[in-house]
Amino acid sequence: MVRRLLLLALIVTLGFLLRFVYLGSVPAGFTPDEANQGYAAHSLLKTGLDEWGLRLPLTSFRAFADYRAPLQTYLIVPSVALFGLSEFAVRLPSAIFGTLAIIAVYLLANKLFPKTPQGWPKELPWGEINIGHLAALFVAISPWSIQFSRTALEANFASFLFPLGLLFFLKGVRGNSRLLLLSAVVLGLDLYSYLAAKLFVPLFILAYLITSRRQITKDGLRRLLPFLIVFTLFAAPLYIDALFGPGNVRGKDLAITNFSLGNLTTISNEQYFSPLNTISPQLSRIFSNKIVFTFQRFIGNYVSYLSPTFWFTEGGREITYAVFPGYGLLHLWLLPLIIFAFYRLFVTKEKNLPLLLFWLFLAIIPAAITKEGYRPNRIGSLLTFWEIIAAYGLVEIFSKARQWKTPQGWPQGLPWGGLVSGVIILVSLVSYLNLYFFIAPAKYPSALSFGYRDLLAKIKIYSDKYTTIVFDRGSQAQIFVAFYNRLDPTEYQSSSATWCCWPKSRSTQTNTPPLFLIAAAKPRSSSLSITGWIRLSISPLRLPGGRGLPRENSSFWICSTRIVWANIPSRPLMPVAILSPATLLSFGRKKPTPHLILIF
Repeated sequence: MVRRLLLLALIVTLGFLLRFVYLGSVPAGFTPDEANQGYAAHSLLKTGLDEWGLRLPLTSFRAFADYRAPLQTYLIVPSVALFGLSEFAVRLPSAIFGTLAIIAVYLLANKLFPKTPQGWPKELPWGEINIGHLAALFVAISPWSIQFSRTALEANFASFLFPLGLLFFLKGVRGNSRLLLLSAVVLGLDLYSYLAAKLFVPLFILAYLITSRRQITKDGLRRLLPFLIVFTLFAAPLYIDALFGPGNVRGKDLAITNFSLGNLTTISNEQYFSPLNTISPQLSRIFSNKIVFTFQRFIGNYVSYLSPTFWFTEGGREITYAVFPGYGLLHLWLLPLIIFAFYRLFVTKEKNLPLLLFWLFLAIIPAAITKEGYRPNRIGSLLTFWEIIAAYGLVEIFSKARQWKTPQGWPQGLPWGGLVSGVIILVSLVSYLNLYFFIAPAKYPSALSFGYRDLLAKIKIYSDKYTTIVFDRGSQAQIFVAFYNRLDPTEYQSSSATWCCWPKSRSTQTNTPPLFLIAAAKPRSSSLSITGWIRLSISPLRLPGGRGLPRENSSFWICSTRIVWANIPSRPLMPVAILSPATLLSFGRKKPTPHLILIF
């Protein structure tokens, strides 16, 4: 037992180091979502209100024209209190929970598969390894877990809360009623961690109870009643908010039933060009309509989350969440282990096979009903599943290896198999860490909003010399100004009441503020409205010129794109290619001056 705990401690230490080393600076950049949650936590800490002036929101926090799950924001509050408002403080809770997920997976794997690799002799050091150690190791070095744990990403919390809640649930249903109550609390908190959990967790519990109704005795039903009551108390406010409040704004926007003009045009074209349309227009509508189109999108999305290329080679498509294209969410060497594991699960008719299948197929549903596929941040509850399955596959391989003949002089149990496995794991881990810590920061900085911290520090140098600072993005720059300048939350709250003036047709991101640092004149109007214009000193603003460019009173344009327009003397509105994702350009003011480019 001591050796097993020592080995687990070594694995957790490895996972801890992979998640905490350079946490504040890698990944390069700091996303608007991270800055938003950090400043919301800062506002709660200082005033008890979020940045919109709401006192201790229970079910959701308002963000960029959407509402996000509240759990992570509240967990960031003590971190900000201890370490101040910084990138490290914002990411710290996610890194902690990502490390704790290693322990949760260890315990759950041993509960699901209480086996040890029979092919490994007890007298060797690795004879103390069990399936939990393998699953924990796989999570500790998993690309998705490292990436999600090093950013303030809500989906990462599900990788800890659901395995832990499932562990307590299984132990509670099969004996300990106190653990069943604890399971209700943990799974209830999981609902507040991310939007997808609100659908997946109830579906999983319902499916398990229906299929296990014969095993659940009358005494078991009595134990389940307190569980259901506690879980319902956690769930009720969320579902009330989702049905009658603003809490599901983001979910409705992303749902595949929210048809765009392009979707409606596609459906109309399919009806028109269908051969059945020559027979009867009504007949073509039977096979080309919104219901069929929605079903096709659901199937396409669902299959995308089962694609080996998504998991093992290409990865996700949203670099914003530090998931880099061209590298899978899982190490490629896990694939044969997973395939063999499923083979053995069906052949041996493993008693927990139905539960595992529920976990796999139900966890994909919340992601499949949203627009587009290949979004790893929408399947947080499924991520640890693969490591547990792969660990089971490796155990079964070594168990079967006992039946193989080994060369004369080699010890039984094929210890060289462990050596080969270790080399493969080490090489793949080093390759991934090279990509993550050295290549990605130079290759994908713009996708992670790199440069705002240094940029705002440089702006302060010029704040007493120029009138206007201009951002080229219209809806998220204000949160970086608030975060890095540590604006007084009361000032932010008093200003936020006047935001969201753009019509919805103008932009879906409707909460860029006319704060004293962020204001602009609306074209052809004397009133202020929402843009991304940053003003560092209070003075009358002039109407922006062509294509939204400022006229002579403007001082700086902060760019995060590859091509910008610069008002260079003698060559006005000249397109300038910039060399970095965060470049500061100066414009002439009152009299012609040379243009200034600050690159960092």
